[in-house]
Amino acid sequence: MVVRDRKLWRHVAVFALAVLALGVAHQWVNPWLRYDRAALAAGQGWRLWSAHVSHLNTWHTVMNLAGLVLIVHFFRDLLDRYRFWSWLLFCGLFSSAALYLLDPGLDWYVGLSGLLHALLVFCLLLGWRGHPWLHSLVLAVVAGRLLVEQWPGYDVDYLRGWIGGSVYVNAHLYGAISGVFLMMGVTGFERSRIGHKER
Repeated sequence: MVVRDRKLWRHVAVFALAVLALGVAHQWVNPWLRYDRAALAAGQGWRLWSAHVSHLNTWHTVMNLAGLVLIVHFFRDLLDRYRFWSWLLFCGLFSSAALYLLDPGLDWYVGLSGLLHALLVFCLLLGWRGHPWLHSLVLAVVAGRLLVEQWPGYDVDYLRGWIGGSVYVNAHLYGAISGVFLMMGVTGFERSRIGHKER
């Protein structure tokens, strides 16, 4: 368990340091990395993933990385480096594809918060059998928050003083949905692999 934890945290640290560096340099890198509908339509497909590692400013970056560290800390028994990178790659692409297909009026977007919702939902569902009451309660809170964010008149500018922009709540919703699909895919793949080994 200790070795597994160390390997996981090494991968998290590498990712976090890269995101922090990009956050500090946001003024220079964002034009090339952010979700940009026109640029995506022109073929710049890397933005589907790089949008989530770009941020509005340093505070925005630090807040999201703090959320990442907390989630990994509380669910480290459910995560390994493979699940970590699966989360990042699959949920990043899924969330951006949802933004592109379902939110045609969105010109640009940056931030990791949508993927944090994905990771939280993924871990809560993955570990549900071990702590059904606690995980059900937290899932209900997450679902309730997502519903409130979709309510007309919700204040999307409540963090503007910190992050320098509005919160794009649909990214949270799409992220949470991607976490559900990731859980289904990961558990299905791991069960099939165990089945092959038993044969």
